[in-house]
Formats: sequence, C-alpha cells, structure tokens
Amino acid sequence: MFKKIPFVSLFFNLAITTLNFVFGLYFLKLTGSAFIFGTLVIIGPIVSLLLTPFMSKIVDTFDRKRVLISSQLISLFSLIVYELIGTHGRLVSAYALMIAIRIAEELFIVTLKASVPQLVVENDYQKINALVQSGTSLANVLSPIVGGMLYAFIDLHTLIYLIIVLIILSTSISFSLNFNHNNHLEDNEPHKFKDVLAFILDRKDILNLVVIAMFVNFFASSITIGLPIIILDELHLSELIYSFLESLMSAAMVINGLILSIKSINNELNVIYKSMFSFAIILLFFGVPLLVSGQTTFSICLLAILVVAFGFIVICANTVMTTFIQKVAPIDMQGGIYSIISALSQFFVPLGTLCYGILFDLFNSTYIFIISGVISFLIIGTLLHHSHSRITK
Repeated sequence: MFKKIPFVSLFFNLAITTLNFVFGLYFLKLTGSAFIFGTLVIIGPIVSLLLTPFMSKIVDTFDRKRVLISSQLISLFSLIVYELIGTHGRLVSAYALMIAIRIAEELFIVTLKASVPQLVVENDYQKINALVQSGTSLANVLSPIVGGMLYAFIDLHTLIYLIIVLIILSTSISFSLNFNHNNHLEDNEPHKFKDVLAFILDRKDILNLVVIAMFVNFFASSITIGLPIIILDELHLSELIYSFLESLMSAAMVINGLILSIKSINNELNVIYKSMFSFAIILLFFGVPLLVSGQTTFSICLLAILVVAFGFIVICANTVMTTFIQKVAPIDMQGGIYSIISALSQFFVPLGTLCYGILFDLFNSTYIFIISGVISFLIIGTLLHHSHSRITK
C-alpha cells in the first residue's frame, strides 16, 4: 500500500503540472501576451474557491475511492476530448480544458488527503503523508524539466498523449488501492458546508492552522519573487547561481519528505508552531545578503542555507498539519476542511505574488524581508498565545 499511494500522487501531479507548464509556454509563444499567460495561471485559485462549498458534499458523501478515480478520469476525458475536437491554439478551448483539469486536480488533492484514514492505520498517517509530499515535490521539480525538454523537441499533440499515459498509470494504481482500512464514512445525513465551517470555528487549533496556511502562502511569495531579484538584480550574480539555489530548495523538499516518512512526530501542533517561528526567522535572514553585499561567497552560502531550511519547513508544516487534521477531525468532515484550507491557501499565493511584485519594484529587498519577518512573528505569536493551553512547551 505504501508503495502504491505515493506513485498515484507522483504520476498524476507530474501529468498535471507538466500540462500547466507546457500550456503556459505554448500560449505565451502563440499570443505573446503576458496577460493571457497570467489568466491561465489564475484559473486554479478561482476554480478552487468556487468549488469549496461543494467539495464537502462530494468528498465526504460519496465513496472516496470512486471520487479519487473519477477525478483522474475527468482529466483523462478532458484531454481526450481536447485532442479529438482539434482546437489547438484556440483560447476558449484552452480555458475550458484548464478549468476541467483544475476541477479534477482539486478533487484529487482533497480526496487523497481525506482518504488516508481509510487507507492506513493512524500510526502510519504521517508516513504516508510524507511520502505523498515527496511525490508531489518530485513532480513539481520534474515538470518544468520534462515539460521544457519535451516541448522543445516534440509537438503539443504528442506531449498531450504522453500526459494521458501518465494519468492512465495513476488511475490504474488507484483502482488497486484498498480503502476502508480502519475507518468508514458514516451512513448518516452528510454534513453541509456551514457545518464544516462551524466545526472549524469551534476548534481553535484547526482554525489557527487555516490562518497559518493563508499567511504562510502569502509571505512565502516574498521568497518566490525576491530570490531572483536578490541574486540577479541586487547581487548581480549569474542565472546559474539562481538555478542552483532553486534546485537546492526542491531537493530539500523531497529529502525532508523521505525523512518524515521514517521519523515519527508526536506533538503535531508544537512542531507546526516551531516551524512557523523558523519560517519567520528565515524571512528576516533573507534581508541579510544585501547588508554584506561585498561578501559574495558568504551571501551565496547564506542563501543556500536559507532555501534548504525553507524547503524543509514547507514539507514539515504541510505533512504535520495534514496528519493532525486526519487525527482530530471527523472523517466525514475532512474533505470539506481540506478544501477550505486548499482554496484559501491558493488564493493567497497570487495575492502574495501581486503584492510582493509591487513591493520589490518600489523598495529595497532588505526592508521587505525584515518587515515581513517581523509581521510573521507577530501573527504566529498571537496565534500561539490563543492556543497556549493546547501546546506542550
């Protein structure tokens, strides 16, 4: 079972992220419009937000194995239809495909997380979540490499067929998964979306995790936007250094996922808050390289340490947060809870990208990172204060 589930995540996410990457390149080259490229990117968060009220009804009501397989079949059917109607280069068809793919992706992500209690025993939640995170991170690393290389040598039709093969592989593995390992969905009246919201608001620990997910995704945009600016524009280093640091971050995510699949964590909330304080410290230290701009070697080494630490924290926080919710939330509410977290998190990614894009155009990166770090400290400190009774010191 452990060997199968990460590969479901790896193959499906590799297919979808590669498709998103290639479509962005294709329509940017076809139209030359950064606006159109941006609208293709923003489809994901918008669809995710719109789906949120319905996600609990779907994931927490119907058989989750069928929902998981259906999510993959939706993407498979959408790609086949897109190929059959032969409308490559038409934006309307591209938007329709991206919306269908995003619906399928959201269903897949939420259902897979909510299904873990039905796939393995509680002691193995963290292990399987960590392996899934490693698979997802590896897919995110490989997709621009695979997509870029294939896009340069083969046409879009052939590339889509290869993506279809990956989805078929993912779907075939999903059929072989054994659900209902130790938990069953209750045969009572399904929870409404307002019931899920009421549960989150009543459970301050889970509410804090939702808030953390929102703000971490927002502030993480400062690193995504700021890292190339620091390296290329302010320290005047090469693109090779930037690529090296990006690769280090991705490698750290994959490696930490593997580590967490072996190392057991007992107090999830304590680890989450410690990770968030570490995240705030990392933001502060990203402001240091310009203060010692004459020390190139020191700046590169410091940035390397920071991106590795950031990669570790991202995977640790995601894995532990998912595991905590799987343990404490009712199994027939988990789909709705993960959907809300996913939607809000994704919404704050483009919002953070927009805000930090403007800030880095106007201000020195040192001030931006230091102020962001201080604000992060205040937010995490406030949440920690309100949850003091629930956290082991």
